[in-house]
Amino acid sequence: MKIWNQVSKSIILVALVGTTGMASIASAHEADCPYCKLPVVQNTEDQDNEVVLKAGNKRIEYRCLYCVIKDQKRYKGDLVIYSPSEKVGEPVILKRTSGKWTAPEGAVFVNAFKKHPDCATFSRAFSNVAAFDAYIAKNPVEGAKALTLEQFLAEVAKN
Repeated sequence: MKIWNQVSKSIILVALVGTTGMASIASAHEADCPYCKLPVVQNTEDQDNEVVLKAGNKRIEYRCLYCVIKDQKRYKGDLVIYSPSEKVGEPVILKRTSGKWTAPEGAVFVNAFKKHPDCATFSRAFSNVAAFDAYIAKNPVEGAKALTLEQFLAEVAKN
């Protein structure tokens, strides 16, 4: 009986420690953007929001596409950005290879936020113009226009 009590207590202790560890892992996911210092907007069932930069072995989350492009100079070498698109789980992938940025053919971008807390909604990528139009119809913003990658990069550079 003593052995059973010791085994039971050990199992309970392992379960408690494991649960506590898992809770800290789950809460560790939420972070502030390294560029603007505002909280990274988390993904939802209906829409991806997290912008992810991969530089070497590093994986860094940003609040919006504007923030990661503004902050790109801190990283040397090639980069990959996974920008949320209109499709959950299917990001628009941007690459900086030997200093030159590329995006998938047909991809368009919006950079129409007036106040930085709105950046996650209005600094995004889309797989095509039709997806951009549908998104802006649901999330109207004055002055929103579909930008090519080059136009997007130029807009971010001047702000």
